[in-house]
Amino acid sequence: MALNHQRYTDKWWETEYSDNIHSYLQYHEVKWRMVYGARSPQIHLRPVLLKTIRSIAKTCEISNVCVHLAVTLMDLFMDNHDLKFDTIMLVSFACLTLAAKIEEHCLNIPKLKTMQNVISKDVTNSHFRKVEMKILMFFEFNVAVPTVAHFIEFYKDHFYCDNDFYHNEFACILKDKFNNMIISYQDVSLESIKLISYNPSMVAASIILTTRHTLGLVPCWTAQLRKVTGYLKKDLVQCCSLLGRNVMQHRKLVPVDEGYLSSSPGFQSPVIMASKKKRSHIDVPNVILSKRTAF
Repeated sequence: MALNHQRYTDKWWETEYSDNIHSYLQYHEVKWRMVYGARSPQIHLRPVLLKTIRSIAKTCEISNVCVHLAVTLMDLFMDNHDLKFDTIMLVSFACLTLAAKIEEHCLNIPKLKTMQNVISKDVTNSHFRKVEMKILMFFEFNVAVPTVAHFIEFYKDHFYCDNDFYHNEFACILKDKFNNMIISYQDVSLESIKLISYNPSMVAASIILTTRHTLGLVPCWTAQLRKVTGYLKKDLVQCCSLLGRNVMQHRKLVPVDEGYLSSSPGFQSPVIMASKKKRSHIDVPNVILSKRTAF
């Protein structure tokens, strides 16, 4: 199912079927869920790969939704394959082109020559297509999957309401700041491998909750957001806490510890936990992972 949100077609979240599509996406994110174990021998190269994908996306004017889908495919493929050093960059680019073929207009799909400065010049279009096919076969051609960015787009009309800025002369400035913080937190969520274990809709809801809390909007989780997302405030405890720590560490320009360090000074979780709770994300232990193979 293509989730194209470009100006060339209608935005699915603005159609009369948006609620049905959202319900399907939440069902699909659970059904499609693959167990992520952070087992790739090349996981230390992930920041470089992520930076490269973002750079190409900026050059080709590719959407944030496409970037999130590309990173999702790359993470899960890497987690189940032992990639050679000279192949891993090609795989990340193939994930981006596959995502672009789903999310973007055909004119925005990056070409192989875009990567000529970071991959071998001996790589031909035929070889590249084989890499794409291997990725498609691994996912059984089911690569149109929901990501954090998809859900953010759906929730965006419910980020805030007029009452949040009542009698506030700086309402326009705060709204712009809110939207910028949402984008920033989305970027941070991509950098954390621990957040991969959470359902994308939960991460998206946690980004909204954290942003509202940071800007001091009361209540920080509205009845409308509960209705639209399907999450209670308490459901987002673990994810918000992890996201907040990553945000603080990102601001300090230090390596992200993926949630194992204690909370950074100055950050208050938008949800106060009175007791330890079970992790809120959904694990699917009965999913059979593909056999780890060298590639």
